[in-house]
Amino acid sequence: MISREVLQSIATRYRTSIFPNVVREYFQHEFLSEFYRLPGAEHLFFKGGTALRIVYGSPRFSEDLDFSVFGVPTGEAAGLVEGLFLQGLSVLERSGIHIDLDAKSDATLGGYFGRAEFLTPSMPDFQSVGMKINVSTRNGRSIVGEVDSVANDFVPTYTLTHLPQSDLVEEKIFGALIERKKPRDFYDLYFIMRRGMLTQDQKARLAGLRGQILADAHTINFRTELGVFLPVDQQTIIADFVRALDAEMTRQLAIT
Repeated sequence: MISREVLQSIATRYRTSIFPNVVREYFQHEFLSEFYRLPGAEHLFFKGGTALRIVYGSPRFSEDLDFSVFGVPTGEAAGLVEGLFLQGLSVLERSGIHIDLDAKSDATLGGYFGRAEFLTPSMPDFQSVGMKINVSTRNGRSIVGEVDSVANDFVPTYTLTHLPQSDLVEEKIFGALIERKKPRDFYDLYFIMRRGMLTQDQKARLAGLRGQILADAHTINFRTELGVFLPVDQQTIIADFVRALDAEMTRQLAIT
């Protein structure tokens, strides 16, 4: 199990707080590294904001683990997901991590929702940190996931299967951002553009939504909403985030 001293060193290098950001990310890596060793886990494609951070290097710390299920009959998906989730948590408990599973964790109409509180007995001064797991089984598509090795500062390098880049971007921008308009989705759009992850078709569609996105962004106090999830070097960006987002959209959408 990782020590407090190592976590503090990582927090210093990441220029963020040890709790909850670094502690939560440690538990995320622990869970993912064990989860993707389980038979059947290859059917769950990692996606969302935490995938942007862990796979693609986003500066934004993220709270949830999101997945989509592929290649599993609809009637079997919920049982598979719940079984894998519980197996993964059981492995972590045997390693000395204390886990409390929320009573509301269960199959849902469209997949599975789980919430667990993680606590390391060797660091009693920290509160438990929560982590939500959201799994969607209502996709109706046939997609081949991408397998990547994840080198990190917490656990040995491991492999995971994630949603292909174009599909991940599609869900994040043209699904999550447009539908729910959460502050983190606007920042993820900014990162996706900076990282050069947009296809030409996605750029063309984004251009048509630019006015709406910027108008929605003007209603949000990004420093208040996102400050805790970003390292020191990103604080100046969110202090005037709409300007930064507008400038990046101008740069990206001019490239055809």
